[in-house]
Amino acid sequence: MSVFDRDLKPRRLSRALLAGTALALASLGLTAPGQAQTRVNLVRAPSGHLLIPVSLNESEPQTFILDTGASNTAIAQPVAEGVGFVSQWEDYDLVQSLNARFDAERYPIERLYMPGLDPVGVNSVIIPVAAEHPLPVAGLLGADAITADRYEIDVDTLQLILDSGPAAHPDGQIERRGLLIGEAQLRRRSAPVHVIIDTGSSHTLINRQLRRHLFDAGVQFNINVAVTGIEDEDPEEARPVLIRQLQIGGLCVDQSPALQSDLDVFDALGWADEPAMVIGMDTLRHARIRVDRTTGVFEISGTTEATQCNGDRVQMPGL
Repeated sequence: MSVFDRDLKPRRLSRALLAGTALALASLGLTAPGQAQTRVNLVRAPSGHLLIPVSLNESEPQTFILDTGASNTAIAQPVAEGVGFVSQWEDYDLVQSLNARFDAERYPIERLYMPGLDPVGVNSVIIPVAAEHPLPVAGLLGADAITADRYEIDVDTLQLILDSGPAAHPDGQIERRGLLIGEAQLRRRSAPVHVIIDTGSSHTLINRQLRRHLFDAGVQFNINVAVTGIEDEDPEEARPVLIRQLQIGGLCVDQSPALQSDLDVFDALGWADEPAMVIGMDTLRHARIRVDRTTGVFEISGTTEATQCNGDRVQMPGL
């Protein structure tokens, strides 16, 4: 689920909730880091999300989703209240999720801990969740919680590796909020497609403009699905599609399921009228992502023989 600041005049929603796939957290068996100060072991949830134990100030570790689509760490309100947050609506910003823009309070966490790493401070986004609503996770770990100039997410080996090597291939850009923006090539389409790499989304999502360019005559129906929205409303209507021969950087996926839904995030990124997609965990399940803040680019590669590209890599213009 993407959560990032908006450069818009704030407006307030009366109700919001943290929605998404219910995760069986009690049986995850979180593990210790492989190497202190450099590696943190992750856990793959049934939804495909990458889970990480996080302590807020002096709290017991709680489960967060590692979310490359979140510029700011976001905490469910009942969890934040457990570490001192009191809702007063004095400090708030307009933030963006996949399918909503909503006004959210902010709360500074002075000491956020991940296993084996020094604590960091974050000005977290508070996600309003009713106390009686079941919480699948405590929150989303955003780009602001990772202070290393270079880091790597290996989805196959389930590791977050800090202070990794530089990006050997510039496959996309790190935009000013820390989001990973690139371009992909698809079968039967010569022009590139805008993409955002979002480990917070369990599904790959495309907009209407991209669907028009896909030849998928076999799909003739709509289904209602919850696409990790946060507003308290009915699930977004989405259409199943099949993405064929997708390539971004060094990651090649022969076939990947996706959902077409005209989510608000496409408009927020300026892609409402252009073919675009959110690449989620169903496509990234055999991927390695290396983020290099020193040069402002990221590298993405396949981790298996089936997902490693043969031939030239797709590269954004100007990189």
